Amino acid sequence: MLERLRALTQRTFLDRFRMLGLAGSLALALGGCAAGALPGNDPFARLPVVHQLREAPAVALVVAYGGLALLVVAWLFLGRLVNAPGGPSRRSLVLTLLVWSAPLCLAPPMFSRDVYSYAAQGWQVEQHASPYFWGPAAVPGPFLNDVGDMWRWTHAPYGPVFLQLARLTVGLGGGHVVPTVLGLRLIALVGVGLMVWYVPRLAQHCGVAPNRALWLGVLNPLVLLHFVSGAHNDALLVGLMVAGLVLVLERHQILGVAVCALAVLVKAPAALALLFLVPVWAGMMFGRARLLRATVAVGAVSAAVIAAATWLTGLGYGWIGAVNTPGAVRNWLSITTALGEAGGTLTKMVGLGDYTDRSISLFRGAGGVLALVLCMVLLTRAGQQRRGPVAVGALGMALSAVVLFSPVVQPWYLLWGFVLIAASVTNPGLRRAVIAFSALLSVLLMPKGGTVDVSAIVQAVLAGLAVAGSAALFELLPGRAAPEPAAAISGNMEA
Repeated sequence: MLERLRALTQRTFLDRFRMLGLAGSLALALGGCAAGALPGNDPFARLPVVHQLREAPAVALVVAYGGLALLVVAWLFLGRLVNAPGGPSRRSLVLTLLVWSAPLCLAPPMFSRDVYSYAAQGWQVEQHASPYFWGPAAVPGPFLNDVGDMWRWTHAPYGPVFLQLARLTVGLGGGHVVPTVLGLRLIALVGVGLMVWYVPRLAQHCGVAPNRALWLGVLNPLVLLHFVSGAHNDALLVGLMVAGLVLVLERHQILGVAVCALAVLVKAPAALALLFLVPVWAGMMFGRARLLRATVAVGAVSAAVIAAATWLTGLGYGWIGAVNTPGAVRNWLSITTALGEAGGTLTKMVGLGDYTDRSISLFRGAGGVLALVLCMVLLTRAGQQRRGPVAVGALGMALSAVVLFSPVVQPWYLLWGFVLIAASVTNPGLRRAVIAFSALLSVLLMPKGGTVDVSAIVQAVLAGLAVAGSAALFELLPGRAAPEPAAAISGNMEA
């Protein structure tokens, strides 16, 4: 009887938060049809509702941003339920992810135009022009007009495996924008699917409650906004990396290292995972010189996979020299770039001249050194203990440090480390920090992914605050907040 009452109480609150998040996702998708990162030839424009929203772009932005705020609030309240004893099952959480993701899967891309760059680079490969030596503008195609202006002449920083996947998607899409974008989103969803399958297993190996890891690492609004909606290839990077870590922890070392090497061939930052796999593999060995033997093993397997995949794709190693391409942009979320800009402003104010470029270079260099030192400290700690959970947690923190002190910080970059921290770290303070950063970063970008009129941003933010505040106040009213299971059962029995 008690178990039935417990399940009924939890299901009631779960259904409510699931519907709250669905309402937010639907509003975000609807508003995104007019205020998202839209292609030039946009089929959504023919829909009557979308056409009306296009006539009032500020209204569309308010609808989208209000939905975004509602989605974040629903995720936070769901977290309270997950962290309570007897919280929702893994199956229920996966169903919630599917429900929240469904509207975003069919809506236009939002928060970034990178998916059009992927398509343009896939078109280049299709036309036998290397994206490592030519920007998309060198080989004009059906996607060029949708690529951001500053990325039309830049080289691709992505690995050859991803570029071949982009080429395949462009071919299957017949060179048309919408089917190609949906195909690239499907590739990102494969990465999300790998996360759904492997993050709970990684959490079990690391002594973290699998459902809590699933909520924080996969149901995270950053995943919904940037992996599902934005279709970033980072989703495939993270999915492959998590899968590789789990395979190594389950003593399929060669296969696990090979999968992580494939992640490197999607995007270079996954190479850090290979370094942290060395102490994990060494901890499974016997005899002398285990770290040396593990280093040789990881190096040999990853080098073989990278060399074979690069030869099969025929694209060469130009991606290694292009990894700094994102640094061409001055990104206001980057601590090092912001400090460099502040330094340049200060020199101008005191009459020393404009030293902004030098100041930015100085702070970016210092940030790189600091990130390297932190990574070495964390790797040394993992090497001393040679335990999987320690290495996975250290890798998550190392990836987060690399992003925080890098020249460019995008919200989805932080998921490289956040997903691993969610699955491996039990420290309450660190987990609260990940929750806070995830919620904050989710609402920092506008759905369009570029410059937006300031007055429209103010209206959208005010609407979002009103929606989030109203939803939170409604849920926190006496008698509506999710009770502890024991209290709920007691109340039901008294009734």
